[in-house]
Amino acid sequence: MRFLIKTLKIILLFLIAVFIISYFQKDKLPEKEEILPEIYQTPIQDETDAMPFKIERGGITYEITPLYNYELYGLVVSSHKSKSWLDYYHKAWGDFINLKDVCVIWGQNIESGVYREMKFKNGSFTCYMDFKRGVDRNEVYQEFKNDALSNNHLLSDNDALNKEIMKAGDGDQVYLKGYLVKYAHDDFSRGSSTTRADSGNGACETIYLTDFEIVKSANSVWRAAFAVTKYLIIVLVVVFLILTFRGGGFKRGPEIKNLHE
Repeated sequence: MRFLIKTLKIILLFLIAVFIISYFQKDKLPEKEEILPEIYQTPIQDETDAMPFKIERGGITYEITPLYNYELYGLVVSSHKSKSWLDYYHKAWGDFINLKDVCVIWGQNIESGVYREMKFKNGSFTCYMDFKRGVDRNEVYQEFKNDALSNNHLLSDNDALNKEIMKAGDGDQVYLKGYLVKYAHDDFSRGSSTTRADSGNGACETIYLTDFEIVKSANSVWRAAFAVTKYLIIVLVVVFLILTFRGGGFKRGPEIKNLHE
């Protein structure tokens, strides 16, 4: 029993080490040399003749109004799932078709390599960016182009498409196509930016998707290692505790004799 418990401790420590390493590696952005030629393109936006339409999700009917046709190749630098336990806005607003936000870059921000000197993070509906520690901000900031980054609110009511959207992670190179839209239900409405040159509140693109594809995945091994070790650690901790209790690993303290017997 002691040998088994000792072995489990070693395996558990190994899994914890892999879990920690994979956590920091699973969202690593690719080197410039790994970027596909398509990602250097700027988004394509043109007039649309698509008419407003309605969809139903989660018992709510949404009215979707297409504004422009839209097509984009980009490198995902940050993302946010609307069903995250930290996100209470989407549920409160009754917004069940904005499955995910992806913050992407392309073009000049790839060409200059400036993204390698930066870090990105998504909130519930915002993409935040900053420069890594030790980077000369004044020098590097000149290379960053605000019009080669966008935070995209992705809308879809297609289950097969939804699965692809949810699989996309930081470092993936993606292709998406659809409409820039505004959408609403009885108690909620949201519009969309129609230019890449803006920033701040209202600068995000709201896209109803007709196509979505991960054209090149990143960090697949590390993502798998993170997912697997997370559950194995839980299982091993439970097994370790059971064996320890059964084997008398937790000893009682000395018994105190009642002197008044």
